[in-house]
Amino acid sequence: MCESTAYVKKGKTESVYLKDVVKIVPRADGKLQVENIMGEQKTFSGVILEIDFMAHKIVLVEGT
Repeated sequence: MCESTAYVKKGKTESVYLKDVVKIVPRADGKLQVENIMGEQKTFSGVILEIDFMAHKIVLVEGT
């Protein structure tokens, strides 16, 4: 499977934001629309810090 897990990084800590992510769409308001394989959607106010395709990991950071 090609799904990834999105994490939110705060300081040195990373917490799970959404599992089985298949799509991230940047919105006109600067937020990110994150969607998983089951169709669950979350809106994130921040930016992508890192995407590691080999580890199936997306790291998000709030703000900025």
